[in-house]
Amino acid sequence: MVTRPLSQRRTAGSPTGCIVPFALVFLLAGAAGSYFLLVRPFSRLLASQLWTETQCTVLSSQVAEVSSSDGSTYKIDIRYQYIAGGNLRESNRYDFRIGSSSGAAGKQAIVDRYPPGERVTCWVDPGDPSQAVLSRGFAPAYLFGLIPLVFFAIGAALLVWTVRSGRGVAVPAGVAGVSPFGVPLPIDAAAPVQLRPAVTPLGAFFGLTLLALFWNGIVSVFLWHVASSWRQGQPDGCLTAFLIPFVLVGLGLIYAVGRQFLVLFNPRAHIILTPGVLAPGGTAYLQWKLGSGGRGVRRVKIVLEGREEARYRRGTDTHTDRETFLSLPVVDTEQPFEIEGGGSATFAVPADTVPSFRADNNRIVWSLKVHCDLPNWPDTDDEYEVMVSPGGGA
Repeated sequence: MVTRPLSQRRTAGSPTGCIVPFALVFLLAGAAGSYFLLVRPFSRLLASQLWTETQCTVLSSQVAEVSSSDGSTYKIDIRYQYIAGGNLRESNRYDFRIGSSSGAAGKQAIVDRYPPGERVTCWVDPGDPSQAVLSRGFAPAYLFGLIPLVFFAIGAALLVWTVRSGRGVAVPAGVAGVSPFGVPLPIDAAAPVQLRPAVTPLGAFFGLTLLALFWNGIVSVFLWHVASSWRQGQPDGCLTAFLIPFVLVGLGLIYAVGRQFLVLFNPRAHIILTPGVLAPGGTAYLQWKLGSGGRGVRRVKIVLEGREEARYRRGTDTHTDRETFLSLPVVDTEQPFEIEGGGSATFAVPADTVPSFRADNNRIVWSLKVHCDLPNWPDTDDEYEVMVSPGGGA
């Protein structure tokens, strides 16, 4: 009988499912806000660097007040006239920020530089002469577009937490029931189990790729402006310094994606464990074999690991502490015939072993960790979760 590892089982009717709609709201609101307040304005800002410089005449200029139930906010309202494409045109776009904000004095100082009748420089889109702008330079106010990313991160974190919290206590087919320790007990605990990795290499690759694309897509908008300012001989030192840690994180993510892509081609371990549920003081028989004949692998190590995970709040943040309390070597071989054809091992589970445990904020997790050493290539590190049942799982 082949059963799924604990990390792939979900709780039926888990209350964490109620969090999903809220997480999606945060996620979608953050994504929409990031697009309209950050991605879209910056993409237009970058595109305007190639627009045509044109002389414009200011028709009117004022600080417009926008009143709402929450009070008053202000925006720059400068109307100007220019000739493009053989036609006389009008626009009131000062920059690419949208909406209004507080701070009338700062906006008034800008408006004072554009008195009616003044001839000023504006930039016109050569592909669409109806589009023009007075200011195509970077302003710190554009950074307010980063705020929606906080909502996006909260939504993503809630979804990840929901998925992780919902694992492990369902009663799927072939399971006798749930033990007092919060884990399902198979009907036949002595039957062999073909283990599956908790996270597949392909899943890890796609996850890292999406994260790298999102992070570097946002950072590249700012980076383009910095590069443009340096090319024009007017470097923005503050923004350059501000971007350095974000660029380093982005480079780290690109490296992680590239490394994980190479790991996709590594031989994968196929593991059968007998019995399928380990028992304290009992003996287990492990069979293993590497795909592709273990091509390129120099050494294989398999370790039975037990760790405790505790989640707690510290102020407004949630932290998870992990502590490994047992690391038992099961396989450690450099023999070519074993690497190519597979092998087996017998190991004893310590009699004082604590069983698998799963609760809202605490877990006892048992797993077989497989490490394949490949010279001049990223190593393989996979985790296969197993169950340790009190009293042998009877």
